[in-house]
Amino acid sequence: MLFVSNPEPFRKLLPGFLPVVGGYPGSTDLPSDLVAILRTLDMAGGNSLGVSAAQPRLVPQSPFWTDWFLADAADASQYDQLRDAMSTPGSASGRLVCLALSGRGFHGQGHRAWEAARGNLHLSLGLRCNLDAAVSGLALPMLPAVAVVDALIGLTEGRPRAPAPGIKWVNDILVGERKIGGVLTSAKSQEGRIRTVVWGIGLNVGTLPDVIPTPFTPAVTCLDEHIPFTENNLKNALGAVLSAVAARFDELASRGPQRLLEAYRDYSLILGREVEVHPEDTGSAPVRRGRALAINPDLSLVLSDSPVPVTGGRLVLCNHPD
Repeated sequence: MLFVSNPEPFRKLLPGFLPVVGGYPGSTDLPSDLVAILRTLDMAGGNSLGVSAAQPRLVPQSPFWTDWFLADAADASQYDQLRDAMSTPGSASGRLVCLALSGRGFHGQGHRAWEAARGNLHLSLGLRCNLDAAVSGLALPMLPAVAVVDALIGLTEGRPRAPAPGIKWVNDILVGERKIGGVLTSAKSQEGRIRTVVWGIGLNVGTLPDVIPTPFTPAVTCLDEHIPFTENNLKNALGAVLSAVAARFDELASRGPQRLLEAYRDYSLILGREVEVHPEDTGSAPVRRGRALAINPDLSLVLSDSPVPVTGGRLVLCNHPD
């Protein structure tokens, strides 16, 4: 199923994606779980359109995703809305894509505001699964970060001036020491099994956000600064990210978390570098300093000057790579 809050911007932005539609189906024509999602996303009325159609042609190489919700301007964080909607047992049986061209109330880690500017990718993904929590649960937060780097490597391949993308612990995506994106993860478990997972992905594609520099984010960039601008950059980025997430999830489900952990470590931009880790709450713990020696399977960070691994906080890169 495919649902669109306002089809015209998507027709222009994603030519060939939207089939001809005849109107929005009534709630009696839809599964109850999709009705609940539509209501949560505030897409159950107005000029919304619904399409019962074959797999959209945006990413023909990846039939993984089954239900699509496209919002021209979201009134609130679709990540929060989708996470809440999928917390109900038995709802949202498909693999869901929520894409917003712009919106309000979007955020990153620690509910820090994320500017949802037009031209950039604002993506929330939800799916039901049946993973062993003890085996795969700790890998789920790594998956979207690794997938975004996978996608960026593919998109920038062959560009001589494109710096290599990588991950700044825990969930920031950088290109050339500048932040280009970030990811969020929420999962629900029951009786030792992961039953639902929701990922939020923000990626600067065509618009450079107005961000006040801080030690944690000294500079930002967008994909168009590294790839000559084309009208297809957002479409290409969306297709690449969706395909990469699907591939990494299938890998996790079929082979376990080891390859995902290895990729996260390989993509890390902090190993071997001097770092500071500041607590989220500045009054709760001291700043931890040292050379980043290792990343454990639970994503805790081993520092040269700390006997106890660091399990959370905000990281500052203190020196440039060798």
